[in-house]
Amino acid sequence: MPKHVSRRARAKAPTVTNPILRSGIVGLMVACGVVAADLAVPDAANAQSPGTSHTPGVKPAVAPPAGVPAAKPAANRPTANKPAADKPPQEPVLLTADQVTFDEEKNLVTASGNVELAQGKRSVRADQITYNQKTKVVTATGKIRLVEPSGDIIFADYAELTDDLRDVFIENIRVLMTDNGRMAGNEGERREGRLTRVNRGVYSPCDLCKEDPTRPPLWQLRAVRIVHDNEAHEVRYKDATMEIFGIPVAYTPYLSHPDPSVDRKSGFLTPSAGSKSNLGFIAKTHYYWDIAPDQDATFDLHEYTKQGPLLGGQYRKRFENGRLELEGAITRGDLPNGNYEGAPTDRRNRGYIAARGLFDIDETWRTGFNLKRATDETFLRRYYDFREDYLTSKAYVEGFRGRNYASAAAYSFQDMRYGNTVAEPIAVPMQYSALGEPNSLFGGRWSLDSSLLSVARPDDAGPNTRRFVVQPGWERNIVANAGFVTTLQGSALIAGYTADRFNSTDPTIRGEEDVNRFRFFPQVQATVRYPFVRYGQSSSQLIEPIAQLTAAPKLSNNKTFPNEDSIDVEFDDVNLLQQNRFTGIDRLDDGVRFTYGLRTAIYGNTEGSASLFLGQSRRVTDSSAGFAGGSGLEDRVSDYVGRLDLQPANWLDVNYGFRIDHDTLSPRRHSLNASAGVPALRLSTSYAYVDQTTSRNAVTRDRVEQATFGLSSQFTDYWSVSLAHTQAMEPDAGPRSSLAVLTYADECLIFQTIARRDYTVTTAGEQDGNTLFFRLVFKNVGEFKSPGINAGFLGGSTANQ
Repeated sequence: MPKHVSRRARAKAPTVTNPILRSGIVGLMVACGVVAADLAVPDAANAQSPGTSHTPGVKPAVAPPAGVPAAKPAANRPTANKPAADKPPQEPVLLTADQVTFDEEKNLVTASGNVELAQGKRSVRADQITYNQKTKVVTATGKIRLVEPSGDIIFADYAELTDDLRDVFIENIRVLMTDNGRMAGNEGERREGRLTRVNRGVYSPCDLCKEDPTRPPLWQLRAVRIVHDNEAHEVRYKDATMEIFGIPVAYTPYLSHPDPSVDRKSGFLTPSAGSKSNLGFIAKTHYYWDIAPDQDATFDLHEYTKQGPLLGGQYRKRFENGRLELEGAITRGDLPNGNYEGAPTDRRNRGYIAARGLFDIDETWRTGFNLKRATDETFLRRYYDFREDYLTSKAYVEGFRGRNYASAAAYSFQDMRYGNTVAEPIAVPMQYSALGEPNSLFGGRWSLDSSLLSVARPDDAGPNTRRFVVQPGWERNIVANAGFVTTLQGSALIAGYTADRFNSTDPTIRGEEDVNRFRFFPQVQATVRYPFVRYGQSSSQLIEPIAQLTAAPKLSNNKTFPNEDSIDVEFDDVNLLQQNRFTGIDRLDDGVRFTYGLRTAIYGNTEGSASLFLGQSRRVTDSSAGFAGGSGLEDRVSDYVGRLDLQPANWLDVNYGFRIDHDTLSPRRHSLNASAGVPALRLSTSYAYVDQTTSRNAVTRDRVEQATFGLSSQFTDYWSVSLAHTQAMEPDAGPRSSLAVLTYADECLIFQTIARRDYTVTTAGEQDGNTLFFRLVFKNVGEFKSPGINAGFLGGSTANQ
């Protein structure tokens, strides 16, 4: 007769030496049936088995049999006949159950009622677990849940396990992986504690339909056999079919991808495809090489129907004190042999290289470089959609300590504008800046800026310039009891210049090829603000008049000084209140001037804001700064500048900057960025207008005017569409580009179709024409996308990425 324990049981494998007791589950379940005094009774809630709502899965290929099936003899079911010497040392096994019985005649130990077996990081929960001492097989029935050391959870209605819980045979298997991916099948098994095999199974990372869980997921992989290797961290499929919305769309005899625990692994990546007017159909093959934990590489082979193949690659490596990245590509393709549309082409070797590195020297200093070079001006535009005018290469050393900063760098430029024959300079700047503590000097703080600059050009390409600058400064803020906020600033610029071939390109100055110049330029500035603030129940309002006085000595003719950093001026609300409205220090804003403006704003207590600024400056004395005509600063009275920012709620965002002629009140510059609407329908625009006419009375105006209009709609939870068009009005009216993007995105699938029409033609006759991109991302399996460029290296247009 079986011995019976009627109370809830919990036991740990005993350590006594008994010939009946075996390691692992054998000794545990015998002890549970015979030695009832060793059992503890925990709280029942701690052993509650999961309900059916916690048994997710993907719809299997064939429905499993109903009920709990009887054990079936099968060659691939687990056995425990291996010698004990072949087994690794086992950890103690913990059993929790409502009831445990032991049948001495049949050598069966049965645990029932919220049963849980745990050994190390692996555990099994079931309604009933039976151990047969003769066959050494554990049988679990009911609502079974096996938790793997990897974090995967296996659900089933019937399972047979070895006594060490490593090998399992399961019917109606369902697997929930750590990344929420799911596998399901008619039957499955786990071998050697690492291989989980599912026969006639499906895999999908998609959520099941809440209204009808029996419907197929958005996409799934159906295979004759699915194997999950926990040691190789790989999921493999035999005779796999990709189904989307339950419809088969692709078949492959073999497919594999890393499991959720893998960050990277060597192998072929998902191929890419697309089309472009000047390249034809594009097909890309990618191979990823996981060299070591601190380095990896990617190799790309691009095929084009209208051009030769292109071979590219990237290499990345991490060091203890920094990182290194290399990138490049080479092809033999057509290169325009003329600076005009329709010019003949030559087939040449073409390509580009890029390298980037950053290394820490110590806690204060670091060094780095960023190298970019292409064989010709049109390569990157044609193959990678790169549209910038320059490639900038840089090597530098810089240090940070407290409020001090120092750097030394070298710059080299490659002009990407086709047909430009002027050689670009090499610039070597060095800089040191320091900032004092608040209230450290006469109630304010001091500052020091210093620099050395060397600019070298080839013969007949312009002057070679050397410059040193030292500029100490001081600033203090004073808040009066009456509400006035005063900012006092002072600085003294000390600069020395030396240049050769200085005047060879300036017809207005003759007789000097080599020059040496010294400049001392003190300047003081006082800014007074008087903010009026009113706090209301729903918002607060601000009105702030601003007045500023700037004084500096009048300089001599600035043309006798080399000009490397102050070629152009863009006068707007940003630099209206600055001491120097030029972009650098080679040209200085001298004399005495008075600047005034008004800022007003309203801020909602919960959301929304609006602000407006308007300002102008007047010169008290004449200036020799030499502001160009049309800059807005050429007269003693400047143009009006201002900005409007409006965001009453999330449905509207407006940013508008303007400059208005002080004499005729005609607009000289407009810049508008605005968007309005809700996710279901949102409109946007970007508009730019600049009147570059140097003379106010000129009949022919030199204007640039262009606008971009956009529309986007998130018309369902998963579908969205966006449209954009760029139109030029002046000087050459006509369309510039059009773009349309259709996107589907949910928790497991992203699909994008991007179509673009480019109407521009370069001076080399390079026209992009029509481009069509596709992007298809299957979660956990792979990504299909059209060719793109590494934006981190080149920083160009990446619309196709």
